[in-house]
Amino acid sequence: MKRILFVEDNQVLLQLYDVLFAGENGQWETATAADGQAALELLRHSAFDVVASDMQMPGMSGIELLAEVRRLHPQTSRIIISGVSNQAEAADALNCTHLFLPKPLNTKTLRAALARICSLDAYLQDDRLRSLAGKMRVLPSFPLIYQEILREIESPNSSIQNIAQIVARDPGIIAKILQVANSAAFGLPEKVNDPVEAVQQLGLATVRSLALSAQVFSSFKPGRLKHFSTDVLWSHLMQCGELARTIMLCENAEFAEAEDAFTAGLLHDLGQLMLADSLPDEFEKALVLAGKEKIPLPEAEHEIFGATHTGLGAYLFGLWGLPAAIVEAVAFHHTPEKSDLKQFSALTAVHVANALCDKSEATGLDLDYLARIGMADRLADWRAAAELQQEEMRSGL
Repeated sequence: MKRILFVEDNQVLLQLYDVLFAGENGQWETATAADGQAALELLRHSAFDVVASDMQMPGMSGIELLAEVRRLHPQTSRIIISGVSNQAEAADALNCTHLFLPKPLNTKTLRAALARICSLDAYLQDDRLRSLAGKMRVLPSFPLIYQEILREIESPNSSIQNIAQIVARDPGIIAKILQVANSAAFGLPEKVNDPVEAVQQLGLATVRSLALSAQVFSSFKPGRLKHFSTDVLWSHLMQCGELARTIMLCENAEFAEAEDAFTAGLLHDLGQLMLADSLPDEFEKALVLAGKEKIPLPEAEHEIFGATHTGLGAYLFGLWGLPAAIVEAVAFHHTPEKSDLKQFSALTAVHVANALCDKSEATGLDLDYLARIGMADRLADWRAAAELQQEEMRSGL
């Protein structure tokens, strides 16, 4: 039985949570607390699988509470349920939470979120994966510049110039932004050297996502591996992110969901970079094994490391507190059938985009998974979108 603690100063909502999970047939045991101090008192005497807290409460805020929960019980899943719509405040919550759920909260959404986060946590807490993460030379810290960008976007005096000034303070991020702005995908007639113009060309959502990926690239200095190229990796990540976003928009997804898919596509293979940096000899063996045996790279990695680059990347992004939809897409983009989510999502888009952007991976498409979620008939349209994207890139060279 899973144990969940709801922390909420609204007594009506606390009673609602009790009622919602009363008939769960032994799946969930619930406890409630009216404020942060009461919650901590409960946590000192017993552990919970999930703590779900309101953000704005008298005394201790939800963010302060969950930061303390992370210290006391790092294995506990942490959720903020809040009416806050400000993106910057939501970003602050990412430092100490696994998931941010907005109010008013749909009960179906809550149940689905709990099922997904528990499933994902079980995956990320696999002993072999944690052992591999422990061998990393360094695990990159959450990029604070990402939060600064969100705060500026929400500011009443927000401007492209201000955002460009923020990103220009980090050489790694501005280098990536200029590289993307000058890539064939944009086909600009003249080279872009001005950060302001680059931010304007890319759009704020893309710049925000680039801040996450650039943090990982700037943290690592991989050696020269014969079978691994950071330039090839970066190109694949950008193509996959763009196509994943296009696939989401083809299915009339919300803008925020499409941006989650873009971000996940941009991050999905960064576990390879971590392995190339910290364990280059072993990673080279995995690359050679995959080529020699003609097996997927994750299969070869599992033989060498006991875990994969997909799990390692998801582990990092889980520590960062990125939204579950992004972590899930990174974790299962090769094996979507292992996810508990059985409907079209960012995971679907990244799985398909990853295969279609890499001809050698196209056979890795899980057609049974697409059929189970009722999306097999959309594959032809997604292939057409991928071919159009690749043609546009070739014409821009």
